[in-house]
Amino acid sequence: MLQSSKLSSRFKKLEKEEIINEQPKKFVFSKSALKPPEPEELLQEDKLDLPYIEETLKNALTEKIDSIPVWFEYTSVRQKELIKSFVENMLSSEDYNLNDAEKDTLIEKLFTSVMGFGPLDYLLARENVDAVFVNGTNSVHIEIGGKVLNTEMKLNEKQVGFILNNIYALSGCKDDKRNNISNYRVKDLFITVIMPGLSQCGINISIRKSFVRSIDNILENGMMTREIFDFLVSITDAGKNIVICGDINSGKTTLIDTLINTSLLNRRSALIEETACINSAGDTLMKFTVDKQSPDYCALISNLLKMSPEYFIADLNSPVPELSEVSGSIITLRASCVDAAIAKLISGFTGLEKIPEKYAKTKVFTDYDYIVQINKMNDGTRKITSIVELAPARTAALSVKSVAKFVDGEYITEIPQPLTSIRAESLLSESGSMSSRFYHQD
Repeated sequence: MLQSSKLSSRFKKLEKEEIINEQPKKFVFSKSALKPPEPEELLQEDKLDLPYIEETLKNALTEKIDSIPVWFEYTSVRQKELIKSFVENMLSSEDYNLNDAEKDTLIEKLFTSVMGFGPLDYLLARENVDAVFVNGTNSVHIEIGGKVLNTEMKLNEKQVGFILNNIYALSGCKDDKRNNISNYRVKDLFITVIMPGLSQCGINISIRKSFVRSIDNILENGMMTREIFDFLVSITDAGKNIVICGDINSGKTTLIDTLINTSLLNRRSALIEETACINSAGDTLMKFTVDKQSPDYCALISNLLKMSPEYFIADLNSPVPELSEVSGSIITLRASCVDAAIAKLISGFTGLEKIPEKYAKTKVFTDYDYIVQINKMNDGTRKITSIVELAPARTAALSVKSVAKFVDGEYITEIPQPLTSIRAESLLSESGSMSSRFYHQD
C-alpha cells in the first residue's frame, strides 16, 4: 500500500505485519479486519451509505488481491466470479441489505476499479489532473494546468507490478520483453512504460489523459483567438500544406484534433501517427499507426499516395518529404521556433532526396505554405505564438512572411484578405461581419 501521501486519507501507511503474505484458502475477507462503523453511521434517511460501502469494499478487495500471487493468472471471467463471491460474502457477513440491481452495480464498479490502476485511480479521477508520472518506487508526480507537482506519494513494488499487469490486461497487449519502451492506449488514457533496461529507477510509467477539445475549449484556454482559428480553418479548407511545430506536449496534437473535427471529417483524409493519440473519428477518415523506423513505413506512405486522399495528416513530429508535393497536408515537427522548423524541413530533403541544401531550401519554400508555431508558456498554458507564410524568394528572409505573432500579451496580425474559404465565410456569416473579425494591422 501507499507509504505516504498528503492528497487523501485513502493513502495511509500500513505496517508490514498488516500485509497478508500467504494465499488465502477462501476468497473471503475477515469481518474484524474491516472495522466498519456502527450501523447508524451508515444510515441516512433509512438508506445505506452506498459510496462508503463501495470505498470500504474496494480497499479491502485491493488488499485481498495483493495477497493472491496467482491473481493475474486467472482469466477476467474467473476474476469476476471471485469478486462476486467476495462481495456477496462481505455483504452477508456485515448485514448490508442491497437489492439485486445495487449489488450488480457494486460488483461491476469494484471489478472496474481493481482492473484499473489501483492507488493511481484517485489521482486519475480528479478532473484537473492531466497526467500522472510514476518514477518506480521513488515518487509519483501529477500535471495540473501545465505544472508538474510532487504528490509525495510512493508506491511499493507490488503496487507497481499490479498497475503494470492491469495496463497489459486493459490494453489487450502482452508484455513484450523485447521492447524497453512501450506505448498503450486504455480508453481515454495514453500510457508509456519504460522498463529497467533503460530506466535506472525501476519501472517508469507515464499516464496522460486524452481530451476531446471543442473550438470553445481551445479559445477558453487561450491557445489562440477566434480570428486566428478561423484563419487556420480557411487555409485547411483551401488545401494548403501546413507545418505545425512546437516542443513536446505543446499542444500540436490537440490543434490537429480540433482542425480535423472542424474541417476534415467530411473529406476523405488519411491520418498517420506513431501512437494512436488523436480522438477524431469519421467514416471518411482513414487512421494508421506506424513507427518511422519500421520497414512498413515507406510501404504505407507509398500506398497512401496511391489512394489519393483529399488530405494527409502526419502527426509524426518529424519531416515527411514524401508528402510535400501533395496538395493538402498537415505535418507536425518538434521545434521550438520557426527557424528551427525550417532547418529541420531542409535537412529532411537533403537527407532523403540527397539534394544540395540550396535546392532543398527552394523545395521547402515552394512545397509548404504555412508554419504554425505553438509554445508552452511560463504559466503552463499552450499558445500559438507565430504563424508564417512561406513563398520562394531571392533570400530566406523574403521567403518568410509573418501572418500572426504573439507579442507582449496580444497578437499582431497580417492575415490575408479577403478570405476565399467557403468554410471560413460560413463561420463569419454566423457570427459577424468580416471587417469586425479579420483586420489588417499595419
